[in-house]
Amino acid sequence: MDVALTVLENGETWGVYASGGYIVGALFGDTTARGNQLSGSGVDFNLLSRTVQPGSYTGSFTARSSINVQLSAGATFTGSYNAAYDQPASATNLAGSFTGEAVTGLTAPQAVSITVSAAGVITMPASQGCSAAGTARPRATGKNVFDVSVTFQGNGCALGHGTTARGVAYYDTAQRRLLVLALNNARTDGFIYVAVK
Repeated sequence: MDVALTVLENGETWGVYASGGYIVGALFGDTTARGNQLSGSGVDFNLLSRTVQPGSYTGSFTARSSINVQLSAGATFTGSYNAAYDQPASATNLAGSFTGEAVTGLTAPQAVSITVSAAGVITMPASQGCSAAGTARPRATGKNVFDVSVTFQGNGCALGHGTTARGVAYYDTAQRRLLVLALNNARTDGFIYVAVK
């Protein structure tokens, strides 16, 4: 199992896990660190079983080097620091058209295309009874993470008409690959979007 995880300066923890090169779940939590120890609680969105399970986790880390985490469900993982996190997110680099797939906790992946303006405005044209608009803004911390907010319009929207999902995005400039993770206000569902420019 491959895990990609980011812990923001406010403790918000966002991540995805993959098997065989395919994303099969997402994680959201709130992490607290004391010394080189960490602990937290959150929610696991398993796309294979279509379940949403709360849980907790503990572990240890070495700043800008490595992390070891054990989940209350029994799984463990070890990760290494990605120096790309220290490169400031660039709205100019992000701007463009993307094509990829989006998935929610309850729906199968579907093709979705979006555009992002140089001002960070996200536009998703109407498709299958759903359109969306929002923003992607570089976080004030100067790290390589965008704050994302997207509001959906239409009866065909998986998260519901009028729902706003908020989360984070990471853009890999070398691979021209965008990853977005966002949750509804109740944190009961959300979406994963993976696309290339």
